[in-house]
Amino acid sequence: MIINQWYVADDSAAIPGGGCKRVKLCGLDFVIWRNDIGQAFCLSDVCIHRGASLGGGKVMEGAIECPYHGWRFGGDGACVRIPSLGPDATISARARVDSYPVVERYGWIWVFLGDAAEADRPPLPVFDEWEQPGWRSIRGTYLWKANYARLVENGTDPSHAAFVHPAFGDPSKPLVPNFDIEEDAYSAYALVTFDPPEPKGIWKLMGKRRAGVTVKNGFHISGAHVRIEVRITGTWKMVIFDVNTPIDETTTLTRWIMARNFMTLPLFDGDSRRRTMKVFDQDAAIMEHVAPELLPVYLHEEVTVKPDALMVAW
Repeated sequence: MIINQWYVADDSAAIPGGGCKRVKLCGLDFVIWRNDIGQAFCLSDVCIHRGASLGGGKVMEGAIECPYHGWRFGGDGACVRIPSLGPDATISARARVDSYPVVERYGWIWVFLGDAAEADRPPLPVFDEWEQPGWRSIRGTYLWKANYARLVENGTDPSHAAFVHPAFGDPSKPLVPNFDIEEDAYSAYALVTFDPPEPKGIWKLMGKRRAGVTVKNGFHISGAHVRIEVRITGTWKMVIFDVNTPIDETTTLTRWIMARNFMTLPLFDGDSRRRTMKVFDQDAAIMEHVAPELLPVYLHEEVTVKPDALMVAW
């Protein structure tokens, strides 16, 4: 797993002011908590005194209090109170737990796991459609028994749609046209036009038969983020914006937002949610049985072809 990187620890709404919650990222335990004015913090979930879980404690006077002996720690990880020593005690600088930078964006709590200086940390991915007029968004989660890096690879793979996602691809037309990659130090994206299958369900009723569907997808290293933008018509667009949090090496929690600029009434949310979750279910049938579970260290360990260019970039 990549260190010195941003990962999404939880939904912002999951932790109210004055609340705390245990979370697991990259096989390690953390506590996310808020002070009374709503500022979020992330600390290692182990008290430096006798190893109790801070996530089992409570927030008191702007600090998180250990449930075992009442030691309190501020947002920077420093101990600010040891009850057994009395109110005037001098507290050793060693009495501290690891603290991690936190940013809240798109309704998620992002945590930076590493020790890089602020100027050296990667940016977060841009989500221009987020809360913009004319766009309707829904959100959800999906738990996988699969490695997060494999899932990002899957999300950037244009070849599998024809065989895994019948609503988007046609196995009789599996050719992936040549495409160019736009990339920088943190991300890579590509624009590919597919010949889609005949529309079904609500799409058929809408009479939206397309000559071709253009998809722009790719990744951003922060949050192990995958973005899939489907340009259904000249004006209709749908974006799936997700982040893939490694719980451990073979367990991943995907948090996703699906935004659309058409059929924006809430009554269409149920259909959008069912379609999004169906895509994840179709992928899970493949990804939860991939071997080896982890991406190979060297590209030559698996056979790669030209349409895999985005996956190679990842």
